[in-house]
Amino acid sequence: MYCEQCGSFIQNGESFCSNCGAPAPASASAPASAPAPAPGPEPAPGPVVQPIVQSPAQPVEPVYPQPVQPVYQSPLYQQPVQPIYQQPAYMQGGVAVTPFDRPQKNTIATIGMIFGIVTISLFWLMIFNFVPGVVGTVLSCIGLAKKNAEGKGRAIAGLVTSVLGILLGILFFAYILATDS
Repeated sequence: MYCEQCGSFIQNGESFCSNCGAPAPASASAPASAPAPAPGPEPAPGPVVQPIVQSPAQPVEPVYPQPVQPVYQSPLYQQPVQPIYQQPAYMQGGVAVTPFDRPQKNTIATIGMIFGIVTISLFWLMIFNFVPGVVGTVLSCIGLAKKNAEGKGRAIAGLVTSVLGILLGILFFAYILATDS
């Protein structure tokens, strides 16, 4: 027998459907208890007829909601957003100097420092020492006197090396004169 609600098979002797819990039809819940036949002559055995049991084409199965599986996605790895840092304004003499307001380059101070290095390295050549020493001293003084120009340190270094080279040249010349006589 089949359940009238869901169409699933109900075994004989069951009073409720095991699938949906609906009460079974009366013929399935109580087995037919026919009165016992009276003993009598038995009929002759004839051809055995198989009962035709018709089953429904497709038993209707209940539809249970399936648990929803969470959808896992791999995380998207991206570069973190970096804050944009700007370089603070350069403070020179209490006045903020932006990159557009930079002081002028002081190439005269750089040239004076180069002449000072040449002077100190060539102090033992008396004539070649004096000319670059004077030029280095003059250019370093001009570079030091420039207003609103960077390179004051190079100008000071050029002045010191030029004067030191001239003094070393004079001392070396005096030593040579003292040892010749």
